[in-house]
Amino acid sequence: MYIVADENIALLDDFFAHLGKLHKRAGRQLSALEIKEADVLLVRSVTQVNAQLLQDSRVRFVGSATIGDDHLDKQWLDSQGITWRTAPACNAKSVVEYVFAALAYLSEIKNLELSHKVLGIIGLGNVGSLLASFAQHLGFTVIGYDPFTQHTAINQVELEQLLAQADIVSLHTPLTKTGAYPSFHLLNENNLRQLKQGAILLNSGRGAAIDNQALLAFMTHNPHHLAGLVLDVWEGEPIVNRKKRQKVDIVTPHIAGYSLEGKWRGTEMIYLALCDFYHKEPQYQLKDFLPNNQQVLVWPNKENLWQNYAQLLQTIYPITKDNQAFRQTLLEHDDIKRALAFDNLRKHYWHRRESSAYAVQEVPLAYQQAIKTLGFEIIA
Repeated sequence: MYIVADENIALLDDFFAHLGKLHKRAGRQLSALEIKEADVLLVRSVTQVNAQLLQDSRVRFVGSATIGDDHLDKQWLDSQGITWRTAPACNAKSVVEYVFAALAYLSEIKNLELSHKVLGIIGLGNVGSLLASFAQHLGFTVIGYDPFTQHTAINQVELEQLLAQADIVSLHTPLTKTGAYPSFHLLNENNLRQLKQGAILLNSGRGAAIDNQALLAFMTHNPHHLAGLVLDVWEGEPIVNRKKRQKVDIVTPHIAGYSLEGKWRGTEMIYLALCDFYHKEPQYQLKDFLPNNQQVLVWPNKENLWQNYAQLLQTIYPITKDNQAFRQTLLEHDDIKRALAFDNLRKHYWHRRESSAYAVQEVPLAYQQAIKTLGFEIIA
């Protein structure tokens, strides 16, 4: 078996080396010539997988270690009998913890009280629905917009209603440009002004779900309309408009889903799918590689559940670390150098752990079940 893979997929050698010959390349630079003799192609979202890349190849299986699939031409792959698999929900918890870490940071630096606020979620797939569940446990009122799904536990409303009512708006859509409800530029110059005065806007889904130029213009002409703006994804990435650093409170280089567990879980999922495709017995699982370094945290003893959870999250994930690192790269004037820095931050991202790697002691009985549900272990 000849496997061509994006070199930045975590644990490539650990999971796949025993299956055959493994050739690693930069995902953005994969060419049809390099893939021509491959049986298997393993990618991330930075690689467009379509006829142009694969039409003259031997590839029969494509695995993407991502929750999204908008970089795959699924219709063409199906027409060619090429099996494709992604890793749905692999990093959903990582993205959810990113959102709450960002809110915790904003609430601290801007002295915002976010307890019991209205959270509007655009896109109720794996990430959006998990975010809704966590938020409800934390005492937020949740409303959602998603024309493709119905959730009995979520009050679903029209987009205009969500923008007008939500104190916090968080986007978690795939990127689509066709159909009845395309997500491309879902937020644009016509509806950004409908955002509630004093709202917080976060995008950790797809960059082009927000018209970035319209957002920049909106923030320039209405600098005090939003209480906070958080962007992890960018239209045109890895080249990011350097002017945005002055308008955005938290800037990060598409790493919301980059927890250690999130990245490694994605690799495990496509590994298991490949083993199934070739009828091979899997030799490894995620647990074989995860570091056993559980740390113990002390209950912060704040006023309510949200404030305590926010403090715990800031301890395990100081999001300002990512914000400052990426913000520094935006000082560079050269587009190509900024793009290289964007990819470099992602390639060498630090080992950020999810809440499951931590235990909390001295948790009041009234909060113990909620804290367990939110991912932490409880110790006496």
